[in-house]
Amino acid sequence: MNKQLARVLLISAGLIWGLGFVINKRILDFGWDESQLLFVRFMTATIIIFVVFFKRIIHSDKTTIKSGLFLGVFLYLGFFFQTWGLVYTTPSNNALITAGYIIILPFIVWVIEKRSISEKTLLASITTLAGIVLITVDFQELTIAAGDLLTFIGAFFYGFHIYFLGKKAKEKDPVVLMAFQLLMFSFIATIVMFLRSGLPEVSSGSRDSMMIFLLAIAVGFFASFLGFVFQSVGQKHTNAAEAAILISTESLFGPAFAILFYGDPFNLYIFFGIVLVTSGIVLSELEFFQKDRFRLH
Repeated sequence: MNKQLARVLLISAGLIWGLGFVINKRILDFGWDESQLLFVRFMTATIIIFVVFFKRIIHSDKTTIKSGLFLGVFLYLGFFFQTWGLVYTTPSNNALITAGYIIILPFIVWVIEKRSISEKTLLASITTLAGIVLITVDFQELTIAAGDLLTFIGAFFYGFHIYFLGKKAKEKDPVVLMAFQLLMFSFIATIVMFLRSGLPEVSSGSRDSMMIFLLAIAVGFFASFLGFVFQSVGQKHTNAAEAAILISTESLFGPAFAILFYGDPFNLYIFFGIVLVTSGIVLSELEFFQKDRFRLH
């Protein structure tokens, strides 16, 4: 595969994930709660990845299995708070604030590994934070919406997930590692769903109900399975920094789709928030991505 095709796959992953914010919001607006959405979405992805890559997964070693299950906990927590936050905020905010892991990740490395934070990384964090502040703070009342805060908590867990994944994925098959992350994710999602609300109501006699159910399955296939495949294949044929930047276009596609298809407001706060968050991402990826890291959306 040439680099040009690899770039197309990576941008396609960002596009799919960006559109996913709007579709997730539609599903939540219909009346599903976050635990029901995550259950259907990730159970779909888990089944597909085990069916498609069964021959690779069946030969997994114990270390890979344990690593995947461990990472699945952080992956679930990131998605849970992000999706819970989406109930109370706009898809635009949800997409942009998720990039908050850019702020958090260098400090995780600093605390755990005692590695100093470079000036460029610090500048990237400040730039990203400034963009997030612009889109989240109500400057008249100086308050932050609950949904925005929940989304940022999700970004906190994404930071830990990306950090540990960078450690665990050095010598592991990323597909197999992700398969067991999805398995743990689905296990936790099942328990939480039954504790919170039970299975979502799906009526075969209701067109809207069936459409929402099919949308949840589609998000599982496209965003949580196909997007990951595009990402892992694309990253094998391009450098890590470029791959990370192309993948992070989800933070651009998310607000764009939300404004076009969901009716999110577009104003100067959103515009400059997008500019600052994007600038922070580019600065961070060029400085910090010295080795491959994988995310799942």
